[in-house]
Order: sequence, then structure tokens, then C-alpha cells
Amino acid sequence: MARFLGELSKPGTTVIAAAAAIGVSSAAIYQRRGRDAEFAKALDEARASARQATPSGPR
Repeated sequence: MARFLGELSKPGTTVIAAAAAIGVSSAAIYQRRGRDAEFAKALDEARASARQATPSGPR
């Protein structure tokens, strides 16, 4: 799952795209999220990291 979290941490990457990049379905990701609290937390952190790395646009 480290590969998935690495993909998800990239700005603009969705769960669907990150899952596809490692050859699993997004349904498998969401199923694991539902049964694994540690993975759910890591997924949320990866999403937050990607949002912080995304430029917010012109200032």
C-alpha cells in the first residue's frame, strides 16, 4: 500500500488514478479503508499532503 499512498500524495491524483497506477481497483481501496483504521488515516494524510502541494493559483 505504500506505492498507492505515494501515488495519492501527488498533487491532482484521485483515489481512482492512484489505485489504477498500482493495479488495484478503487473498490478494494475503499474496502480496506473501511476495515483498517491505520490505512484510513494514512489515506487521509496522503490526500492532505497532495492538497498542500497543489498551487492555489495566482496571487
